[in-house]
Amino acid sequence: MTATAQATTATRGRPIPGPRGHPILGSIREIQRDNVQAFMDAWREYGDIVHFRGPLTINLLVHPDYVEHVLRNNVANYPRPGFVTDKLKSIVGEGLVAAEGDRWANARRVAQPAFASERINGFGPTMIETTGQMLERWSGYAERGQPLDIKSEMMHISLANLATALFNFDLREALDDIEPAVYYALSHTNRRLTSPIDPQHFPLPSTRRFNATLNALNGVIYRIIGEHRRATDATEDFVNMLLDSQDPETGAAITDQQARDEVIGFFIAGHETVSSALTWTFYLLSQNPDCWRKLKAEIDEVLGGRTPTVDDVPNLKYTEYVLLEAMRHYPPIFVLMRRALDDDTVGGYHIPKDSTVVLCAYVTHRHPDFWENPEGFDPDRFTPERATGLPRMAYFPYGGGPRKCIGNTFAALEMPLVVAMVTQRYRLDLVPGQVVFPEPAISLRPRDPLMVTLERAANVMAA
Repeated sequence: MTATAQATTATRGRPIPGPRGHPILGSIREIQRDNVQAFMDAWREYGDIVHFRGPLTINLLVHPDYVEHVLRNNVANYPRPGFVTDKLKSIVGEGLVAAEGDRWANARRVAQPAFASERINGFGPTMIETTGQMLERWSGYAERGQPLDIKSEMMHISLANLATALFNFDLREALDDIEPAVYYALSHTNRRLTSPIDPQHFPLPSTRRFNATLNALNGVIYRIIGEHRRATDATEDFVNMLLDSQDPETGAAITDQQARDEVIGFFIAGHETVSSALTWTFYLLSQNPDCWRKLKAEIDEVLGGRTPTVDDVPNLKYTEYVLLEAMRHYPPIFVLMRRALDDDTVGGYHIPKDSTVVLCAYVTHRHPDFWENPEGFDPDRFTPERATGLPRMAYFPYGGGPRKCIGNTFAALEMPLVVAMVTQRYRLDLVPGQVVFPEPAISLRPRDPLMVTLERAANVMAA
């Protein structure tokens, strides 16, 4: 190596290690097959930063300090890659979810008041009522000993709560059609993100199905917008806040298309993160009966048999720890992709300009340097005594930095209320014989239906 080359290497940092992969395809097949497993395997072999070759060339950053560098300390250098936002725009258009730069800042400013804590707390009674209706419907399953799909149930409850609270719209009659449409839209988009050739450019059956799915979702969204436009007694919900705002570039009133782009983004992303987190929470509790008993004991002590209210949530500390630990195992936003605008050095390694960076919370949340017994389910690891000293970005289930999920306050109210109300009445037991696989579909959810049986909680505690 010449003196000039040595100086350049010292300035730019070391090259990043990683698998050689296929001579042409690199690691793309492994990433397409199961990106979570591909990232876990590579991290275990190569360490906290890994380079993947191929038509999808990426650098995986695992260490919390590296994550913080990208999401907070040097965030201006790491916007999302164009190929990511372009594919997201096929669903959410120019709304907040896919926006960058000034457009993102303006959209965030318009949406932020809808997620203020005092406004979110006002949605609590709606969440409680909707959850109560779900539990009444479950009573028939419990009496018959009939299994139900908890993944589907959590999608239903999160969609219903989101639509009723944020959009002032009752979606319950349409949920059976909306649920599979949302699932397919997200799954198809995830496949496009990991494919070197975008299938959306070809008249394939998957493309036709995606287009039909999006048309169906658009029909629901435009119906919501239309009813708000025609209403004479406007409510203070998210949709009306949008319709009352102005285009930040022109000063003109928001069009139906612009409102649609914002609403569908919250409609899909907002319910998907909550439903995924709740599904995994009940799955993990079914595998850890001692944790379920401790959870039930706290809920009985705090609530005394009555229905919870918003004011009870701060007192449900172990419930909070259970949810935090479930999202450590299965973070709702499990992977983030960014592009380096300029050359950078992270942890002594060179990040080249225009290279793609991946942050995978699923992997970082299992780093043994920061998490004792990382594969164990231990909600008490989030007590203040044990969590003290944890690096800021060792845990980032909703992303981090300026682009942290705007709906995390909504989720932080809804999820403990749902968990508390379900646990008051039932223990959920996984039907034997099921093999549960996490499936990446923008969020991380169980691949298959997750069948559980319902046992009356009072009977369990008395046994």
